[in-house]
This record gives sequence, structure tokens and C-alpha cells, in this order.
Amino acid sequence: MRIFRKGQERAGLAGQLAESGFPAGVAVPSGVLVVLLVLLAGFCVLHLRAPAVTAPQAVVECHQELVTDLARSLAATAQQNVTDLRTAVTVSDPARPPDELLATVNQSQPKWRGMALLDKAGGQPVAARGEPIALPGAVAGGTVAPVQRADGALRTLVAAPLPDGRILVAVAASGIPGTPLDADLRQGLVLSNRAGKIVDFRGTVPGTEDEAAQSLLANAATAADQGRTGSFVGDPAPEPGAKDPTRPYAMVVAYAPVAGDGVPDLGLSLLSVVRTPVVDAGPPQQGIRPALALVVVALTGFGLIRFALVGPVRRLRVDILKVANGKLGHRVRLSHSKEARRIAVAVEYCRAKLRGKDAARVRWRPGLSARTSVVIAALAVLAWSGWVFATLGYGTVLVPDSVVSSHRSQVGNTVETIHRTVDDGLVDLKSVVGINGTKDPASLGPVVRELAEQDRFRSVYVVDKSGNVTTTSAGRPPLRTSTALPAEPGVRLQDTAGRIPVLFAHTQLPGGDHALVAEFDVDHLVALLRRAPGRVKLVNAELRTLAATEGFVAFEKLSGENARRGATDAFAGRPAARVDGGGVDRTVVVARPVEDLPWVVVSEKPVRELSLPGNDVRRGALLVSLIGALFGVLLFGWHHLVLIRPLRRVAATGEFADGKKTDVIYPQRQDEIGTIACCLEICRQALTEGRARLGSVRRPRGTATEETTQMARITDGRPRGDRPKAEV
Repeated sequence: MRIFRKGQERAGLAGQLAESGFPAGVAVPSGVLVVLLVLLAGFCVLHLRAPAVTAPQAVVECHQELVTDLARSLAATAQQNVTDLRTAVTVSDPARPPDELLATVNQSQPKWRGMALLDKAGGQPVAARGEPIALPGAVAGGTVAPVQRADGALRTLVAAPLPDGRILVAVAASGIPGTPLDADLRQGLVLSNRAGKIVDFRGTVPGTEDEAAQSLLANAATAADQGRTGSFVGDPAPEPGAKDPTRPYAMVVAYAPVAGDGVPDLGLSLLSVVRTPVVDAGPPQQGIRPALALVVVALTGFGLIRFALVGPVRRLRVDILKVANGKLGHRVRLSHSKEARRIAVAVEYCRAKLRGKDAARVRWRPGLSARTSVVIAALAVLAWSGWVFATLGYGTVLVPDSVVSSHRSQVGNTVETIHRTVDDGLVDLKSVVGINGTKDPASLGPVVRELAEQDRFRSVYVVDKSGNVTTTSAGRPPLRTSTALPAEPGVRLQDTAGRIPVLFAHTQLPGGDHALVAEFDVDHLVALLRRAPGRVKLVNAELRTLAATEGFVAFEKLSGENARRGATDAFAGRPAARVDGGGVDRTVVVARPVEDLPWVVVSEKPVRELSLPGNDVRRGALLVSLIGALFGVLLFGWHHLVLIRPLRRVAATGEFADGKKTDVIYPQRQDEIGTIACCLEICRQALTEGRARLGSVRRPRGTATEETTQMARITDGRPRGDRPKAEV
């Protein structure tokens, strides 16, 4: 409400009309919005700055995921060694002579580099085979520990108890998996123990003279030894010996402990070292130009609205208050705004009639509508938002080669893991048959149940010569149809039809009348595919989908031209790793074949999902343009609903010159336009009731606290039937 200073009298018509304060008022919307737009310009300068020059976050994330997956693979391999040795113990005959027992187990599982049979106390070897084994202290059943030979080669020692209390110990080759490394990035993988000593490495390892790199490696090894996973990024610096010695490079060291579910603490840490060139997203202050443009748009729109709406309404309010207050000698100024001009013409007509004179004819002249000015200002803000989106939010993002190389390493690790999973599954079947050496499938019951507990298999069973499942079965119900199997052991895909792909390994039992079959779990393969970035699919030679990280239909054709071209190149012996497509649809495509299997792993990662400086600027531009568009809609909606519509309604009802004096003009809001409506209504009443009506507002008599009384009915005394009917 209007606030009067102390001692100021509430006199005159202006004192009788109420006008609310903020947020009401004809100048409030434009003032608030110009402040918001200027603040948005400042936000644009800060938010559209290119990030500091450092290693791309996408490279850091890729190597962090790679190290984590490799560490889990090492732990899973150690756990698989325990399972394989336990399976060998299950199917072996402990009554055999020690040397014969070790020979049988070793021949069925060639991965064992050395074996030993310990006495019941678990300390003294009874028999040994292969490499000499250095026992890491006391050994019990289920022991898993890394050991090193005298020449420094790393081995994994596992132990399994025999039924008679003796302990079977075996060592297998261990170390970093054979994932592809990028020589251009001087990538290296380091495996260290608790003492910080390097026990295995691949690729390029920083020398001892590189103090900065050694400091990062030491910090990473300490953090991994504490069970943490993360990465460190060094300061950018020129790389000696690089193709461009002036270009800065940053060292990225990712680390992870070698651990997994059900795997004892091996005390090993895996580190990844890579030197990646730093990239920037463009000019460091590329938000200044959009910010200056927005300030110009905001001030121009503010001035236009002040010129066509705020100023005319305020002048009209001053003039119409004087006329409605009885000062008929005051001439109303005609405005250049169409709505205010129409109301001024109506007031001038009233003033002339009340003075007993003919109304002067007002000549038409072109003017600017208040609504048009608001529309222009709003469209200017929307146009600025579209310009920011088109120039900064829809531009092409530079993808460094280091990002593509990192994706290639991740996909290579995934391919190696799938190959190792499938190949080890077939080797397990062969070893079980070789150790047992029996033609009776019923004797395989315990080992079948042992194999079915592995994550890689969904079901394990024995089939007869016709392919029918016998009673020796474990796991979930088989999906494979009852067909005869080839005599040669291997990994097969049943067909290219059905709801679920049936991938299985098989091998013949001695005699050829039965075969041992293990169906691979597709969900387990999907979990392995998730180690690669983006949308990953496993396809066969016909480019039909066998497994995928997202929802898929079994055996559906591989969709997407880029993915199909990458898979075709991989099948042709040309593994793909490139950026395909254009605009916002650009995609990093990596395709690699699975060794010894007619399968290809295809990974697609949209460029817009990568953590790159260009994407950061692009997302910032999208946010800024969206906020600008919302401000543009708010500018139009606030002015149109609160100011323009009431003003045009008052202008439409105040057509006194056309003889329309019966329509009551009422205010919609208590603001300047509401005051104009009240004064115009006073002038309309004065035309019909005389000049005495000017100068005050009609209000009900009495106070709001008085009691309401019911008035007595008044009749004219005539019978009801003689009364005239009321006209509707």
C-alpha cells in the first residue's frame, strides 16, 4: 500500500486510491529482469571459461577404470586358481602315489608351473614337481599368496587340502594381464607389494631420475596399499623427446588394490602410468562476448519497455489523476504508446464534455504498442539464447588421441578377460576329464557340482551320445537342445535363434559315449562387457548380438553404421579405434576380435558423454542458453499478464467518444494501471452524473465492524397477480 511520510495528509484523490508496493508496479518487471539478465551475463563469463590446462578428465577416468578392472582380474585369476586346484583335488584319487598324483594333476592343468604335496603338518614336502616352491611361512588349505622366484618372476601360490589331511600346493604364473598399451603415451603398468617394491611391470616405467614421477608413484602405492582407489595428476610440463617439445604433458597415475570378493588380501597394488598431452577447450575467456551481447540486449529491451510502457503509463497516471480530481483545465498529454494514447483520448473527451465544449478531433499518428515492445524485448533475449546454443552449445568437441587410446586399452582388457574366461572354462572341462579318467558319468557328480558353482557357468551336465542330458547335472536347467556333439572339444554357439544365446563348452569323456557340457552364463559375460566404456556389444561373424551392456534382443543385427563398419574391420584383422560421425552425434568406436573365437567386442561411446573441456563448455553454454530462454519467457509472461492485458482492457472499455458510457471500468490490480482505471471510471460517472462526481471515490458508508441488519420487505400494496413482471 502507499506509504505516506510523517505529517503528510491523506488528501485528494491520489490519497484515496491504494497502490501496492513491490512486486506490484509498472516498472518492477522490467527492473527485476534487467538485473537478472545482467547477473546472467556475469554467470556467463564465469561459467563459460575454459578449465585450467591439465590432463583431460576422460583420460583420467579411463585409466582409473582400466586399473580397477585389471586389479579385479588379477584377484579373480587368483581365486580361479584356488577353484581349479580344489576341483582337481575333488576328482583325483588321493590313494595314488604322490608322484603319480602330482603328474596327473599337472598334465590336466598345464598352467601349474610347480607343485608340491605337503605332509599333514603342512610344513614338509612329501613330493614335488616342476619349479621349486618357496613356501611363505605356514601353509593351510585355501592359502593364496604371491611369491617370487629367485629370478624375480612373480607366481601365485595356492593350496588345497586333500581328504587325508595332506595339502596340495601349486604355483601358477602371475602378473599383469596382456592388455594393449599405448607407446605414444608412454603407458606403463606397475605391480608393487606392501614394501613398495616393483614385482612386475609392463610398458614404460619412469626412471629413478624423474623425481616428480617417482613421488606420484610412491603416493599412489601407499594409497592403494591402504585399500583406496583413485588417481593422481601431475603438473603440466614439456616432455623431453616428444614430437612437439613445446607442448605440455601431464602425468596421470591411477592406482587400485588387487582385491575382490572372496579373495584374501594379496598385498599387491596395481598402478597405471601414462603421460598425456594437455588440451584446452578454446579461448580462456570465451564467455565475454556472449556476456557483452546479453548486456546490450538487456539494456536495449529495458529502454524499449521504459519508452513504450513504463513512461507513458506514469505520465498518463499523473494527468488522469488531475482531471479526475476536478482540474478540468489540465490538458492530458497524448502518448506515443498506442494503449496509453487511446486512454488519453478518452480522458480528453470527458474533459471537453464536462467543460461544455466539443471534444477536439485527435489526429492519428503512428505509435509503438506496449505489447509490441515487450514482444521485441522477449524475442531479443530468446534470440540471444539461441545464438549461444548454436555457437557454443552445438559446436564440435575436440577428442584427443589419448582418449581414443585409453578406450582401446579398456576394450582390449575386456576382450582379454572374455577370452580368458571362455578358454579357462574349456580347460577346466578338459582337466576334469583328464584327472578323473573314468567312463562312468555318475562318478563326475561331485565335480559337476563344483564346476556349476563358478560364476562363468549357468549349468554343467553330462550328455549321452545323442546329446540328451543324463542325471549328472548341476546348476540351472539346460538351454541347449538335445543334439549330438562333435567329437572335437571346443566352444560352440548353438544357433542364431531363440530368446537367450546358448554358448557352451564341451569335451568327450573317455570311450566317446558321453560328453561333459558347461553352458556359459550370458549375464556373467555382460558383467565382463561392462568393463569397457560406453555401449558395448559382443557379436558373432554375422554381426548378430550375443550379449550387450544395455537391453538387447538376442541375435539382432548390429545397428549403427559406425558400429557395423568397426566390427567388419575387426573381423578382417584391422581392429578399429577411431572417432566416427559428425556434430553432436560423434562417437568413439573401438572394435577388437576375441582371440580363437569368431566374436568381436564393439564399444560405442558418444563424444558428448566424455569428460572433456569442450564438453564442459558445451554443457555450460546449454545451461546459460536455457536460463536465458526462461528469462525471456518470464519477461513476456510477467509483462503480458500483469501489465499489458489490464492496460489493453482499460483502453478497450474507455471508448467514450463512441457513446459507450454504460460499461463499468474496474481495476484488476492495485498499481498504476489500477489507478488509471479508477480515474477513468470517475470520469465516466461524471459524464452521466455531472461534475460534482469528480474528486472522490465512491465507498460504502459505515465501518466494517458495524452489525448487519435485515431490512423489512417493501411492497406497493397491490395483489401479487396485478404486479408487473420484471424484465430480464
